[in-house]
Amino acid sequence: MTDQIPYWPAAMDLKSAAAYCGVCVETFKKVCPVRPLKFTQSTRGERYLRQRLDEWLVSMDPNKQSAAPRKSLAERLYGGHLENHRA
Repeated sequence: MTDQIPYWPAAMDLKSAAAYCGVCVETFKKVCPVRPLKFTQSTRGERYLRQRLDEWLVSMDPNKQSAAPRKSLAERLYGGHLENHRA
């Protein structure tokens, strides 16, 4: 099964970075705030770090959880004063 997982290098060219993010190159250029590393003066020498792409993608996730621990239903209903509401 692992032979079906694509290999994504740590540093990708524009086309690979766009594919990694699941968008076409033109869309990637318009929306991606990640700036490439410049290995050469040519745009062909630019590489996008996979780690930075991952950070950007995660930052847009509308489903991400806050770092604060989630309160129980009872704590939310009684404002954290459980001992006053026990029978």
